[in-house]
Amino acid sequence: MLDKKTKRTLAYVGIIGGCALVALTFFTVCQFEKAKYKASETMRSSSQMSLDNVLNEDANALTDETSEWHDLAVFWQSVTYDFTNITKSNGAKYLGTAIPAYAFSMATLVSFGLVLKHAEKVKEEEEKEV
Repeated sequence: MLDKKTKRTLAYVGIIGGCALVALTFFTVCQFEKAKYKASETMRSSSQMSLDNVLNEDANALTDETSEWHDLAVFWQSVTYDFTNITKSNGAKYLGTAIPAYAFSMATLVSFGLVLKHAEKVKEEEEKEV
């Protein structure tokens, strides 16, 4: 059977390690979501620029179906709309993973401090008993 000191050490490692593992997991997923967000924002901006270029050639390209630029303008408008929605979704996912990553990294630091404080308190109590 384990003595008190070993049990305390295992509990400390479990608390700090658990918080750190969850923080690292969220951080990894957060970085993936950040990359997706940046890529979708780049595509949204690129498609918006392409749409603007088409509209510079013919300002009525979206409404005038007889324009030679109409199909291209509709295509770029559709792509811009789709990537606007994708960017919003990716931004929400990024934020949704960044907040827990930050919270658990702070929890890891706080738990480390609390464990040190508790370990010192236990050590003082053991010294008083001796």
